[in-house]
Amino acid sequence: MAGLQGSGKTTTSGKLANWLKNGGHRPLLVSVDVYRPAAREQLKVVAAAIKANLYEGGIGEAGVEANTATVERLAKEARREAINTGCDVLIVDTAGRLHIDDQLMDEMQSLKRLLNPQEILFVADAMTGQDAVKSADEFHKKLTLTGVILTKMTATRAAARPLHPPGYGQPIKFIGVGEKYDALEPFHPDRIVSRILGMGDILSLIEKAESQIDKKKAQNLATKALTGDGFSLEDFRDQLRQVRKMGSLQSLIGMLPSVGAFSGCKKLPTRLTKSRSTASRPSSIP
Repeated sequence: MAGLQGSGKTTTSGKLANWLKNGGHRPLLVSVDVYRPAAREQLKVVAAAIKANLYEGGIGEAGVEANTATVERLAKEARREAINTGCDVLIVDTAGRLHIDDQLMDEMQSLKRLLNPQEILFVADAMTGQDAVKSADEFHKKLTLTGVILTKMTATRAAARPLHPPGYGQPIKFIGVGEKYDALEPFHPDRIVSRILGMGDILSLIEKAESQIDKKKAQNLATKALTGDGFSLEDFRDQLRQVRKMGSLQSLIGMLPSVGAFSGCKKLPTRLTKSRSTASRPSSIP
C-alpha cells in the first residue's frame, strides 16, 4: 500500500483486509511505518475492529533510530509469519510523506525487491483532484503500480475527477465510500457514470442487500405475507434492523434512479437523509 501521508493508507489497509475476509481469504496486516509515532498503533486498532490478523513485531532497542533496515526486517518477519499461520494475503502498510522524496522512493523500491508483491496499490484522496494523478504518476515511474484506490469518493466528486488516471494506464481498483470498515467497493466505471447521470446503481444496491440481509428471515417474512399470517411490529422492527445494516438512508437513496417513482427521493428533507438516526429510532417495542 503506497501513498502520501494523510491519504488514508492505514484505514484503507483495514478496509481491504475486511473485504478480503468477506471473500473467504485470510489476510495478515503489518505496518512498516516506523517513523510516524501512532501509525503502528493505529493499524493495531483497525485490525482489532475488523478482527483481522496483525503482525506487530518490534522496532528495535530504545534510543536507536529506525531506518530502512528496520522496515526490511519487519517485512521479512511478517512474510514468515503469514506463511507460518496460513495467511494467504499479506497487506503491508508503508510509510507516507508530506511530499514525494528520494528516501521514500528508495525505501519503497527496497520493499518491492524484497517482497516481490503481486499488487502495488496507490492510495489517493479523491478530494485532491489532479494532484492525486500527478502523485500516482511519480510513484508509478519508480514502483510500477498495479492499481489505485481512491478514498473519500462520492458520485459528486467522481464527476469532477478522471475515471481513469491518465499517464500510466493502471486502473482504479477500489473506492472508499465512507468511514466504516465495510465502506470499500470495487470500482465499476459504468456504475459511477450511472450515478452521475442520475440513473442510479441498482446492481450495487442488489449486491449490498445480498451481503447484508438475512435470506432466511426475508424468506420467512415473505411466506407470512403470502399466507396472510399478518405483519407484526416484530417483523417491522426486524426489517428496520436489516435495512440499517446496509448503510445510511442517504447512501441507499443515492443508488436509486432519479426517474419515475424515485424522481423526488433525492430531494427529501435533510432530516430524513442526513443521518441514520431517523431509521434507528423505532428499534424497540414497548
